[in-house]
Amino acid sequence: METKDKKHFLSRTMDFMMEMAQELVFTPKDQPFIVSYQDQQEITSKHAFLGMGQLQDSDNAPITFDGVNDAGVTGAVLYFPGYANYVERAEANKWAVSPDKVISAVLSQAASLTDVEDLFQNKLALVNEASPTLKVVPPLHYIFSDTSGTSVIIEPQADGIHVIKDSVGVMTNSPDYHWHETNLRNYLAVRPKQHAEIEFLGKTLRPFSQGSGTFGLPGDFTPVSRFIRTAFMKNNVEQAPDEFAAVSLAHHMLESVSIPRGIVVTTDGTFDYTCYSAYICAESRSYYYSTYGNQRIRCVKLTPELAKEPNYRTFKVNPQEDIEYLN
Repeated sequence: METKDKKHFLSRTMDFMMEMAQELVFTPKDQPFIVSYQDQQEITSKHAFLGMGQLQDSDNAPITFDGVNDAGVTGAVLYFPGYANYVERAEANKWAVSPDKVISAVLSQAASLTDVEDLFQNKLALVNEASPTLKVVPPLHYIFSDTSGTSVIIEPQADGIHVIKDSVGVMTNSPDYHWHETNLRNYLAVRPKQHAEIEFLGKTLRPFSQGSGTFGLPGDFTPVSRFIRTAFMKNNVEQAPDEFAAVSLAHHMLESVSIPRGIVVTTDGTFDYTCYSAYICAESRSYYYSTYGNQRIRCVKLTPELAKEPNYRTFKVNPQEDIEYLN
């Protein structure tokens, strides 16, 4: 989203069956870290970055789910089951990168979306490696944005890496992005304005209350329906004037697709729920977030002072609700 004063936001929900909001991780510039579990491929960061994730105990390598770097590049990873496909091994001239290390690898290297595209086309090889935490190969795809306000979606599929530069700026889980964009055509009649009264068999029929134009907007929690709701809102909401208003707006929009515990039950009998929502500003390098258990919006800024720090730093997430008592 773009504000009236030209601030640009990448916002997302993190929906999963286990808690993902435990700490924000700052990774400094000139920090070597491993991006492949099997090949032990090591790269050195050109840019400092921070985002929700974790530091691995074994080698302190950062896993980043979403975040922002000191050049204003933002990125996020989303689940892509049934479609994600990776190579078995990297070519000699490419870095082997585990799927869950991609955001860290890209934010450590890219100063723009042009750099992001070049990384996926010429330098990164997404390898078929299991996550030690999940014990499976995570099926993932990715979205990146920067201070230009444009975005690029990266989908690794069986026929190679798909780089999508002309999206509507919304993405979700499976199916692939182009399927979701085509499906928007099924909702051309949905609109924010009221329907007018009509004459029908000698009667005047009037809409019930407000919101009649949105009748037919899907309300379920499938990725397909959540994409439609989010795209409809992105297209029609009042533009936020500034950064703080944009955080509030993004929060309200994402609440319409947030999943309470118990509404979506997986085949394993666990709950898929919205662990946290993030609202990331490219210009101020600010990472705003709220969590399932604590809806207060908190922020960690990638300040010039923080960007100069030489070591990793973590910011623990408070999982308890922060209520302001007035008496």
